[in-house]
Parts: sequence; C-alpha cells; structure tokens
Amino acid sequence: MHKKFVKYLIDPKTGEDLVIESSVAVGDTITSGFLVSKSNRYPIVRGVPRFSGYMDNNNYTKSFGWQWNKWAKIQFDSYNVGKPMQGYTKLMWDKITHISTTDLNGGAIVDIGCGPGRFLETILEKNGLAIGIDMSDAVEAAIDNFPNNPNVLICQADILHSPIRTESVDGIFSIGVLHHTSNPKKGFDEMVRAVKPDGWISVSVYSTGGYYDNFIVNIYRKIFKRMWPIFGHYPPLIYSYLVVYVSRVLLSIPIFRTLIRPFLSFFPFINIKKDIGWSVLNTFDSITPSNQSGHTLYEVFNWFKKEKLREIEPSNWAGASVHAIK
Repeated sequence: MHKKFVKYLIDPKTGEDLVIESSVAVGDTITSGFLVSKSNRYPIVRGVPRFSGYMDNNNYTKSFGWQWNKWAKIQFDSYNVGKPMQGYTKLMWDKITHISTTDLNGGAIVDIGCGPGRFLETILEKNGLAIGIDMSDAVEAAIDNFPNNPNVLICQADILHSPIRTESVDGIFSIGVLHHTSNPKKGFDEMVRAVKPDGWISVSVYSTGGYYDNFIVNIYRKIFKRMWPIFGHYPPLIYSYLVVYVSRVLLSIPIFRTLIRPFLSFFPFINIKKDIGWSVLNTFDSITPSNQSGHTLYEVFNWFKKEKLREIEPSNWAGASVHAIK
C-alpha cells in the first residue's frame, strides 16, 4: 500500500485515526508493518492492510477466496483483448455505475467486494485511485494483479464494518456482492457513510425470482456448502465443468436440443455462449456462496431513498441495479 492511502482509512471498530508503525517500505510503498489506532493494531501483509479475515477460519469467505485465486484474471479486460468477451467488464461498469467519463481526475473510487480486481483495472484506466475491499483470500489474487501499483489499495476487511473514512471518497460501488453478506442493507449504509457529499454510489444485487434465486440453485448451494469442510472445492468444481461442457455440447445438436431442456431445470448452469470459461466460473460462483439473497428493484431503490440520496435512477443492467448522488 502507498502511504497516500492512509488518509482514507480508519479503525473499523472504533472510527479512530490510524498511523503506520514498524513498517518495511520501498520508497512510499509499505510492504509490511502495522496500522495502529489508539485501541487496535492491524497487520499489513504483502502490502495489504488486514482488518479482518487474515488468519481467520471463516467458511463464509473460503469459496470466494479459492474461486478468485483460481480464476484470477479471466474477467479482466486486459486478459480478454482479442477474445469474445473483450470490453465486457468496462461496459458492465459503465452501465451499472452510470459513470461514462473516461477521466476520473484522480478521484478515490472504492470497489466493495473487489475479488481479484477486474473493476479496479477499469478505475485505473479512467485515471482514478482504486481502493478494493474484500474479506476473502481473493485479496491475494488482487495484490498479484496490481503488484506495487501506487494507485491501488487492497484491504482485507468486512464490508459490514468498513475501514473507509467517513465522507472521504469520490465514488463507491458494489457489483454482485452485497447479496452475499448477512446484512446487505448495513453494507449499503456503510457505503453511503464513506462517500463525500456530491459523490456517487452504485449498487447491483441479484434480483428476486432470477436465476440466482432459483429453488434448485439454492438446493445445490446448500448441498455444496455442507460438503465444503470435507471435500473442499472439488464437488462444485466437478459439477460446474461437467454440466457446462455436457449441456453445451448437447444443446448444439438439434436432435438433443429439445429433449434436454426439461432436464436442465434440474442441472442449472450459466450459459455464456461467447466464452465457456466464463460459463464455468459463473456457474461455480452461483452454487458455492454461504449467503445469497435476492432483492427487488423497489427494495434497493428504497435503500437509496431512505438515505436521502439524489438523482436516484435504476441502472441499465440486469438484476436490481441502482445509482445515485449523495
């Protein structure tokens, strides 16, 4: 982490200021040490402040940590140049956040639940300071994806108890993450707290009645959750590869296309026709989280309304997606 990011951070337990102690640095980049408040002490490991998750045995985060270290780059636009999914991540970010400018003018933008950092890359390309927060071991993939980058800060932290200073950042967003927490509304409130007046906020969560809220999907998720402590990632990984590859082959053959469709309701998967790798990843992602909830657009709109945000509008993207100005 670069020293300039300390001004954006507070002790998530007490709200107190933090200072760097016992650090090892290369120039102004801290590789190890501690962030210390009057009440608490948090380690910096591999340049990542560890406010929570570090050395914890948390089943809630294990599937995400494994998932994003396996598929660390697959959704990055830079990885997809010349491939069928080229530009998809930037398009997704632009439509959900409704921030189409090509220049963020060095503003500090926070990604809540950053995973390996696909959207952090978008922020950098738009000349922003990129701050990513994730509770899982996905932070290891993220720091590998942005080694020693002075304009990127990765924090391992609980997004329900955010370490971002009140009214300190220019924009904040969460895409496909809050519905995996135990209290999505609290996560949203933490986002609102962190943004400056006139800053922007954007949220996209799974919608009620959609694929991710499907009864069969939830059954598989509960099964694989119980199996994870014994068998780890293998059962959902085998399921994802097997169902995606077999189903896509059979669907490509006219004689099987009609016959197989009724059976697919018992073996759900996400069929991204342009890229089979994305299909496997997204299928695995849909059947492994410990927490997963669906929300209506009306419900999410009211989150924004109750916080008295301005210019509240639905985003041009699937799911319950809303953006606004504070």
